[in-house]
Amino acid sequence: MELEVAGATESLVTDPSNAAVVPQSLLVIRKLASCNTGARTKALREVTNWLPTQLEISDEEMKKLWKGLFYCIWHADKAPVQSNLINRLSSMLLTLDVPLSLHYLSVFLTTLRREWSGIDVLRLDKFYLLIRRFVNCSFQFLKKNSWDLELTLRVMTIYQEKSLLANEKKFLGNGVNYHIVSVFLDEIKGYLPLSIETYEILLKPLFNVMINSQDKVLLGKIRNTVFEPLLCMGKSLLEKMKNHETEIDTEVMNLGTIALKMGFSAKFYEFGSSSDCFQGNRKVLFGLQKEFLKLEKDMEVSGIKVPLPALQVDNADEEVPDLVPIITNGKQKLLKVSETVAEGSKKSSKKKKKKKTTTPEEGSKENNNDNVIIPNGEDVNVSNGITSNGNDITFGDIFKANLQKEFEKVAEEEGLDKDGESSLLHDTSPITITNTKAPKKRKRMKNGEAKESQNPETSEQNTNTAMKSGDKSAKRVRFSIKNNLVWKPQSPLPPQSLRIPPSVTPRGSALKKGVPPGPIREMPSVGKKMKKKKVRKVMKTTSPAVKRLRKLQTLTP
Repeated sequence: MELEVAGATESLVTDPSNAAVVPQSLLVIRKLASCNTGARTKALREVTNWLPTQLEISDEEMKKLWKGLFYCIWHADKAPVQSNLINRLSSMLLTLDVPLSLHYLSVFLTTLRREWSGIDVLRLDKFYLLIRRFVNCSFQFLKKNSWDLELTLRVMTIYQEKSLLANEKKFLGNGVNYHIVSVFLDEIKGYLPLSIETYEILLKPLFNVMINSQDKVLLGKIRNTVFEPLLCMGKSLLEKMKNHETEIDTEVMNLGTIALKMGFSAKFYEFGSSSDCFQGNRKVLFGLQKEFLKLEKDMEVSGIKVPLPALQVDNADEEVPDLVPIITNGKQKLLKVSETVAEGSKKSSKKKKKKKTTTPEEGSKENNNDNVIIPNGEDVNVSNGITSNGNDITFGDIFKANLQKEFEKVAEEEGLDKDGESSLLHDTSPITITNTKAPKKRKRMKNGEAKESQNPETSEQNTNTAMKSGDKSAKRVRFSIKNNLVWKPQSPLPPQSLRIPPSVTPRGSALKKGVPPGPIREMPSVGKKMKKKKVRKVMKTTSPAVKRLRKLQTLTP
């Protein structure tokens, strides 16, 4: 590992032997690729503090910086450390100036494609996460700038020229392109809905890839992860609107609107029939054109008009809290209800933990803090739900609910029903009196049986369960699972290439009736091995005496 990093960082420094000649920035970059965790952390802190202060950085310095950052991610171990580092690097897009952010993004894509072929399988997941975070932060960067059309076009042009349709044949980095396309739709879901013009600019690099790219894998990724999900969302949205469903999922609404309002059928027909289109991509384009044309015709026949959803506002998600007027020292203030409830609960918990004797002055102070004073003269105890107006006291819903819970707890402890009557009054079962005295001569019992005999309630329960179960014999049967197993060959038999042991089944329990026993097959015990009898093999041949007799018979006339 140290040899790899030494080779990777050798190009960062002009003369490593003479540290005085090396600029200070290159020394920091060299520490980013260090094997020492402390050195990397210190160098990263210096870079993240220095970079936002710069207005412009040369292309060579940015490439050297990103090479150091690449190997800083390379050395990061454990998921929390990797995630924290990746979040810090991707969020730099939001803190830099706009020209520097675009330069930072373009050099990131160039560096990742250049180094992609050297990434091993064990480190691939954290670089996939790095790509996903940068795609998300680029959309967040556009949202921060109010989705300016010119800036959106510049960002998507960077993705097209530096990654998706890069002309560098030396560094392919196809895996970077595949993952950008795969996470594109997932990461943009949180920023929808947008205007039609913004949708066209965001999808323009994908259309250009489908026209000009000769990579069939990339073309299939765009079709499977972008346009086919849009088609499915459009179909589901149209069906729900036909059924007049009022509650529609926001994801279905946003993505289905893109599929129904963008006019994809005409676009795919134009792209597929143009002379610039690569011949191998026409089939995919015309296939998508037929599917979207069918969807658009279905919408026209049904007569449903899909409205464009309202654009997102930054402060739309924030809820306006309910405010409660409070008068303190003659001045009226507004506090959140949640804050007053939280303060009341904290103070009540402190009172339970520490019981102190309070003077009347201290008690009045505490009451002023706990209760909310409304201008009409009513005292409201937020924590307890009790309001008082002069001499009249009214109990709120919170107080009644708490009182009901306490009553239910007491009723359960005392054995009362919900109606308040005792369950013992309705019990008509006969009372049996048992003699708890043990006989003089008795056998030794275990600890558990002795405790049960001392408790009359448990003994009564055991006698009742025995009466209910019927007259069953209390004979104990020793049961051994080892002697109750039968080994069966599997049916049908597995092929000879598989070495599978036979399955085991029980013969059937002697304690349960109606369970047929399994097949009994006596197996020889392991300890006693059967001795095989030696059988002498005898060859069936004619004896020499018979041969001699036959020879004499042939000689005699």
